[in-house]
Amino acid sequence: MKLFISALLVGILMSLYFFPIELTLLPGINSKMMLAVLGLFLGAFSLHRKGRIEIPVQLLVLVIISGMVSAASLLSVTINQTPDFTYASYLMSACVWLSGSYAVCSFIKMAHGRISVQLVMSYLAVVCMFQCLSALLVDSYSGLKNFLNAHIYFGQDVSEAASRLYGFGSTLDVAGGRFSVVLIGIAFYLAGFTALEGKIGRGFYALAFIWISVVGNMIARTTMVGTSIGLVLLIIGMLSGRGNLREHASFNGWLLMLLLLVIAVSVFLYNTNDSAHKLFRFAFEGFFNLAEKGEWKVSSNEKLKTMIIFPEHLHTWIIGDGYFENSRNDVNYLGNSTKMGFYMGTDIGYLRFIFYFGIIGLIPMVGMILYSAKVCIQSFPAEKWLFLSALLAGLVIWLKVSTDVFMFFSLFLSTAALTTPVSRTGGVIRHLHAIYR
Repeated sequence: MKLFISALLVGILMSLYFFPIELTLLPGINSKMMLAVLGLFLGAFSLHRKGRIEIPVQLLVLVIISGMVSAASLLSVTINQTPDFTYASYLMSACVWLSGSYAVCSFIKMAHGRISVQLVMSYLAVVCMFQCLSALLVDSYSGLKNFLNAHIYFGQDVSEAASRLYGFGSTLDVAGGRFSVVLIGIAFYLAGFTALEGKIGRGFYALAFIWISVVGNMIARTTMVGTSIGLVLLIIGMLSGRGNLREHASFNGWLLMLLLLVIAVSVFLYNTNDSAHKLFRFAFEGFFNLAEKGEWKVSSNEKLKTMIIFPEHLHTWIIGDGYFENSRNDVNYLGNSTKMGFYMGTDIGYLRFIFYFGIIGLIPMVGMILYSAKVCIQSFPAEKWLFLSALLAGLVIWLKVSTDVFMFFSLFLSTAALTTPVSRTGGVIRHLHAIYR
């Protein structure tokens, strides 16, 4: 019972970290920030116990890279004389994610007496399953939706305007990106790339993968990125015989029964419930068009094709125009601006970065998740393909939207800090574990 209560509390903290919310009573302060403050106290306590300060080289590099993003933002808005400081605080944002993740991972270790990549992934899987369930409940019960909208804010007003599902902190493509990397982690263990530990079995991961894939796509079709990469991992695992999946006839049979049950329930709801009918049509629009019209066509992808707009001036390619949000918000803007959407009418992540702070900002922006993935792979070589696949998902998602997945890698950077033995890297600079243990 003690472990159950502890795990429940840790799960709540993980949800508040991975899907931050903001109480209307405390405007401007979200749950991620609160966890970051807690993380600072825990870090300071660890330093006090050690009696000395040691600077981790990996953390130092991440601070430098995120600082370069902020510097590029400030340089762009200064040269272009714009008021759009969207990424000027990226350094602070990265530090908040890191500190918040350290707090969550510390509590995981306190609750279980240990911490591992799979343990963190299990919490992420449960949290994402809860977010999907909460989205369906909010959509079904107006009283719950009204209570949520009256007391908690996380950007759901945009989802309301677009008539889209949202959960208790999860909304639109931000949720889709986070569902994607979690689905990849689930598929990695489900495919048997590394042995499962503890009592969490393949049945749980199979259920989580199907549930998040189906409902997650109803919230944001960006989830399909994670579903697709996850399925590739599953196919590779099965064909290669990793984890003796071919020999697990009982599991394969159970999985087949689960799939058939999900399909049967989905077909029943699709044909009998108007709300479910619309949700399924939205989530899997491409598949429906393929079956009914013989072509893969998704309305959002068609709209995305109209957003492929490249800069016309070398100045913009190098330093950007200083606008990330819609330039209509700037009363001093004299150029052409779109009535809706973002600057230059494009929502494509890479293009928004280039139009905002050019190549000088895009390079460290990409470098941030590249280096984060590199550190995770070095710290946990057995999970190499998990982090490489998550990195691929992050880079692919930027073809559609600008949301990043650094907060995902941040959790495992903190996991490394709490598990990796101390190793000298020269002078007072040591591995991540040296500052946190």
